[in-house]
Amino acid sequence: MELRHLHYFLKIAETLSFTQAASALRVTQPTLSHQIKQLEQEIGTPLFDRVGRSIQITEAGRIFRSHAQRALQELESGLATVTELDGLMHGLLRIGVFRSFGNSLLPAVLAEFYRAHPRVCVSIQQMSLADMEHGLVNGDLDLAITTYLPATSDRMVSEELFTEPLVLAVGEQHELHGHGTIRIERLAGMPLILRPAGTPSRKLVENCFAARGLTPTIVIEMSSGEATLATIRCSRLATICAGRALDGAPGIARVRIDAPELRRSGAILWHRDRHRSNAAVIFSQMARRAYAAAEARHRDLKN
Repeated sequence: MELRHLHYFLKIAETLSFTQAASALRVTQPTLSHQIKQLEQEIGTPLFDRVGRSIQITEAGRIFRSHAQRALQELESGLATVTELDGLMHGLLRIGVFRSFGNSLLPAVLAEFYRAHPRVCVSIQQMSLADMEHGLVNGDLDLAITTYLPATSDRMVSEELFTEPLVLAVGEQHELHGHGTIRIERLAGMPLILRPAGTPSRKLVENCFAARGLTPTIVIEMSSGEATLATIRCSRLATICAGRALDGAPGIARVRIDAPELRRSGAILWHRDRHRSNAAVIFSQMARRAYAAAEARHRDLKN
């Protein structure tokens, strides 16, 4: 049995199609069929049932798949550890980040990482929490940084990175422009622009209102933070968002909401069992230092 047998088998188990698997693996279909036949002969039992033009994985195939996945994961971890002997002289760091990445401290962290390790290629992808977890499970990401909600999978490990209050963002035409603080009860009848239903930020706002027996008045749903602020700037509408998202946003004022639980948290996500590359660990350490320093500055200003 060779490593290519495991790769071929897992790709067919994923696609349930010899044609699709052969295309993805860049081999001919006859070659792929021959390799799987060799694997089945060595194991001594069929791994797939061929029914006409379709295939189904057998019970033996399902059992073997979990062992094959673990074997390749262990091999990947071993190769990653050996590669790190080069001391970050090369490599690829893949990070999933939250949608408002551009208004966070992370771009500065990324610049610091590049200055220290210019030969490590970094891939940054903005994505949802579900996509982050999927990427970590599949090995497509080395780490992820998310906001609002904890991980939903027990295969994830999270490390809190920051926590910050949400604020009411208003334009110059809004009646609350220039106000310092507002009670959340006063917001119940105020027309708001919020993210689409089911998104983490929307759930957080709705849960906070519901805890007081209130319901937010949502007149517009927008997935784009930039478009939301542009609409607020020229109207009497408002939104609830992280204060950091308003940094450098002209014509937008922030009003503090008297609701201690209306806060978002940020966390670094790791796969519980996967090897943490040296590059990923160093980046996470830089991120924690940056947010800790920002929090210390904020405390000093308050005092």
